[in-house]
Amino acid sequence: MQDQQKRWCDTQQAAQYINCSDSLLEKDRVYGLLKIPFSRIGRRIVYDIHDLDRYLEANKVNWQQGEGA
Repeated sequence: MQDQQKRWCDTQQAAQYINCSDSLLEKDRVYGLLKIPFSRIGRRIVYDIHDLDRYLEANKVNWQQGEGA
């Protein structure tokens, strides 16, 4: 099980994983505009990598020829 990817990460690691700033995740926890899932363990904030993957997949934009411009 040691070769299995780490499942939980802190705010800084989650921000790196989804390529955004720490402050975006912090603001999202307060205002909930993006609704990025997180868990609170006491005062500690953690993100589940599986939830982040699902969030990214659910918010994927698939451009098709003829759309946009």
